[in-house]
Amino acid sequence: MDLDFSSFDPSTALDAILFCDEREIVTRTPSLPPYLALEAMAQTCGMHLRHRHGFQIQAYLVSVADLLYDPDLGTEPLTIRANMIAETKAGASYAVTVNDGPTCRILIGHDARPTSLDTLFQSRFTCLTKTSSSA
Repeated sequence: MDLDFSSFDPSTALDAILFCDEREIVTRTPSLPPYLALEAMAQTCGMHLRHRHGFQIQAYLVSVADLLYDPDLGTEPLTIRANMIAETKAGASYAVTVNDGPTCRILIGHDARPTSLDTLFQSRFTCLTKTSSSA
């Protein structure tokens, strides 16, 4: 099976942030190809960690564990719930549930940003949060 990654646009992975507090974030996606659904899961965790640190960190995906193969993942809009289960100085671990299905674990690492504020991700977070309240 050949996958066409030419239209891969990670900025379209998340549609809205429905809820966010210190330990949990819930997001929504539109219908997506499976590889972009996985991107949305990682972005959900990364946005939460950036938000917790006042958008003054750079977050990156370290690993995904226990994710069951689902060839139809993303064909329907997804609700992604990420619960932080542990945090260290280097990153955070999340239990992630998609549409109340089985949980996988995502590990997000982070580094201090060279600039004082990451306005791109802060603006995106704000925009996605406002989108959810109007939906």
